[in-house]
Amino acid sequence: MHEYLKNKGYRAIINASLLSGIGDSLYNIVFIIYASSVPNKKLAVSLASVATLIPGLLAVVTGALADKTKHKVYSSIIVRFIQCALFILLAVLIGVQSSFPIFLVLLLINIISDTLGSFGNGLGMPLLQKLLPAEELNSGLGLMSAAGTTVQIIFQAVGASMIVALSYNYPVFGLVNAVTFMVAGLILLWNRQHLLVAEKKMTINNSSEHDHRSMRDQIKTAIRNFRQNNFLLRFTCLAMMVNFLGVSMSGMINLSLLTYKEIWLGNYGYSIVLYDMSFSIGIILGSLFMNDFLKKAKTLTITTLCMLALVGVGLGFAWHKSIVMIVAFILLASYLIGKINPRVSALVMTSVDDDQIAATSGVLNLLALCVAPLGQALFLTIAGKTSPVYSWILFTGLSLIVAMISSYWGHKVVEPEIKNQEEVAI
Repeated sequence: MHEYLKNKGYRAIINASLLSGIGDSLYNIVFIIYASSVPNKKLAVSLASVATLIPGLLAVVTGALADKTKHKVYSSIIVRFIQCALFILLAVLIGVQSSFPIFLVLLLINIISDTLGSFGNGLGMPLLQKLLPAEELNSGLGLMSAAGTTVQIIFQAVGASMIVALSYNYPVFGLVNAVTFMVAGLILLWNRQHLLVAEKKMTINNSSEHDHRSMRDQIKTAIRNFRQNNFLLRFTCLAMMVNFLGVSMSGMINLSLLTYKEIWLGNYGYSIVLYDMSFSIGIILGSLFMNDFLKKAKTLTITTLCMLALVGVGLGFAWHKSIVMIVAFILLASYLIGKINPRVSALVMTSVDDDQIAATSGVLNLLALCVAPLGQALFLTIAGKTSPVYSWILFTGLSLIVAMISSYWGHKVVEPEIKNQEEVAI
């Protein structure tokens, strides 16, 4: 919070990110509701849900493009204004009588905007690395994560309520999203001098030979960073295992609640909100309190504790008897996740060259996400064909195995320290 109050460049980036997040959170939930109103609604809702994964899968490409972009500050501003224009177009089209072809056009606009947003985030990462002192990276990124998650929770609920209050006036939400992107762009434009100082530091540190590298070379270099950094390589393998398990949790919880009323809080809807909110609150708290008793703990040690907490979640649902036990372990697991993500982002920022940060992060995100659909298919198929209990038993066993692997690697792998790149050069 100290850096947010005194660092104008960091404050500009986080404010612009939050405004963009407000628009996205409002519109994403509204777009799902809109999809349920068009012909072929089941297919439309499925496509709208799957489309949210596409920007993540393209993160390697958008990251490489962001690293190769010279004028990152002005490019970040232009991206926000392009997103604004896209949602003005969307607001016009969504007012036309609903049809499946119109829905597909709107879906494409949404995908393009989200992909541009991923590109914009890649542009901002090396700027943050220059704006924040090394000792403040963890807490600075933690604050961004906590604020982003809070915005998502609040404005998804606001969006679901407002669309009903406004009698499903979808064009209004398109315009609201356009305004949030426009204001985000104006904030960056107003504070561009502070951001250009950070960009100038990057220009000084980068060598001219990087300007002529192809995107393919950038991606190869990003992959090489993982192969040469033993910690990042091991952590990425763990992230793949964790996502294989964790991404399927939401669907498994929903199926379990359909079957076992003894873990309800009043009714089915309230129960889903309880478990979802527990996860989100845990991440917010973990991201905010970066300087707690786990400050000096190794990242792989925190990952081990997180997996043991997921073992507790699995046991809670397998027994399907104790709401308190389930919520407590969800809070613990998500609290630890809230600490891990900013740490790894900070390590990436300080362990690779300025012009490789976004591409390296993109590789990490792609590898971590690529196995998630396999986990969903496995656990949800078992839960649907047999019983959710069997899915949770398998989930618990695999979580315990991953915890053991993480613990072993935690003792064998040296975690690099977060240092300023200027210090490394000296």
